[in-house]
Amino acid sequence: MKLVYWMFKILVLPLLMFIGINFMKTAGWWALIMTVSLFVLVNWLLDRKINQYNHQYFLNKFPVLEGLKYGQIISVELLNGKVLENRIFASALSSEILIGSEPVSDNQLEDFLNGIKKTQWIRLKKVKSITIMKEI
Repeated sequence: MKLVYWMFKILVLPLLMFIGINFMKTAGWWALIMTVSLFVLVNWLLDRKINQYNHQYFLNKFPVLEGLKYGQIISVELLNGKVLENRIFASALSSEILIGSEPVSDNQLEDFLNGIKKTQWIRLKKVKSITIMKEI
């Protein structure tokens, strides 16, 4: 489904340019302005649909993402075998999560919750599993 959205997204610009050029002969510059506006609107709608698709796909793959809250300690296992243990969860997008870049211990937890200094984004397509280590 994602491929269909991307193909449609790639094909919509040349199609709208063709329509705009042909109508420009009769309606003038307004036709070009309208087709550019239509392209921006269609592109925004397709991006929104792709983000919804990504969000639902990764929620199905990693159901733990739905209940994650800021400050929880998680462990992330990547597809290449690397394990990121005792990391603080900060935020999530439709296809990425933001975690602390360094592991924390129990005595450092309060310092990190007041302000995570170093973070890193992890693409969810590179993640094998996510587990919650400690609830806040």
